[in-house]
Amino acid sequence: MVRIPEQTKGDEVMKIAMVVPYFYPHTGGTEKYVKDLSIALQNEGHEVTVISTNLPADANAPEEEVMNGFKLIRLPAKNMFSYLPVTEKKFDLKMLDGFDIVHVHVPSFGFLREIVGKIKQPVIVTYHCDVTVSEKYYGIPVPGVFIKGVEHASNIFARMLLKKADIVYNTTKTYAETSPVLKHMKNIRHIPIGIFHDHIDEMQKKLGLTEKDKNPRQLLWLGRMAGNKGCDYMVKAMPKILTRFPDTKLVICGDGEEKAHINGLIDKLGIRKSVEMYGMVTFDKLVELFYKSLVYVFPSINRLEAFGIVQLEAFVNNTCVVASDIPGPNAVMDVGTTGLLVPKQDPQAIADAVIPLLANPQKAIDMGKAGRKLVETKYDWKTISAQVLALYEEAKAKKRS
Repeated sequence: MVRIPEQTKGDEVMKIAMVVPYFYPHTGGTEKYVKDLSIALQNEGHEVTVISTNLPADANAPEEEVMNGFKLIRLPAKNMFSYLPVTEKKFDLKMLDGFDIVHVHVPSFGFLREIVGKIKQPVIVTYHCDVTVSEKYYGIPVPGVFIKGVEHASNIFARMLLKKADIVYNTTKTYAETSPVLKHMKNIRHIPIGIFHDHIDEMQKKLGLTEKDKNPRQLLWLGRMAGNKGCDYMVKAMPKILTRFPDTKLVICGDGEEKAHINGLIDKLGIRKSVEMYGMVTFDKLVELFYKSLVYVFPSINRLEAFGIVQLEAFVNNTCVVASDIPGPNAVMDVGTTGLLVPKQDPQAIADAVIPLLANPQKAIDMGKAGRKLVETKYDWKTISAQVLALYEEAKAKKRS
């Protein structure tokens, strides 16, 4: 067996298959997680192949390519419904021959269904979030009976499949304890998401950003404009904030199906002059917006948000966070030191948290600095990849016994 480099302490090289429903050019938190974890594992000397679908098909991404040093295979597929990819051919289990570990990411559960219980290799599952139907779509409420029916059926299916996996882990304990799927399972592990901050540091340096560039009156909301992201609650908080600090500016950065609804709400509240809107931005602009903002507001409202990598991105840029107190995201920050938690869907609470920070910008800046230190310790990818590798070794030992 080939040996990995000296820095990995002489352990054997593992060949790892990362199986994920969507991957770049499709973008999202799971896609970023899989990419970054794959890079981190390669940095430790292991070989990674990502197997995914070719969705969105109109992007015409190649069937095979090398990305960031790992091999990427895309299988032809179609979206049956939103976020439910179905491959055009039955998954060929022979694709997994030669791998030591098969690491499947859910939801959706199509790939896991085709793999778990059918191969000799250990199957590790990262459970990213519960299947959750958004409370609204394009600003229109979705009937509760429909939401409950879809979610209940999905939860039963998920529990059935996950029991067959060798090890299942998610990213926070608070999310697992409240999950209708994970709370019924034994021995669930928790490993947080990491962040590579070197390239962000380089961009900060290139842009010449320092503490003096913090805008004491700038708030930031950044993300995909979807109903579960709660941008409208941040917008609704602005009138009260402006009553106390009329020169405050809210920067909104992102795109998505809720954009028209958000624009209509801004005009209805008469706060257009206090809002600056961007769509998708370049990496340098992203770093600039994060770094210059005094507070990043993260008002997500439901279980589709299981962690919130954007909180880490804010912390890397020395920016404190005001986030919804929902399972998952509420376990990321050091409450009171790096950020503040507020009840979900509560514009009044958002305003009440933000106003004291606007009144004392240095406090917000100090919280942002503490967030940066938190990232460098708890959320460093080298630390996190070591935890994942330990699970791999445990699963291999379990298969041998």
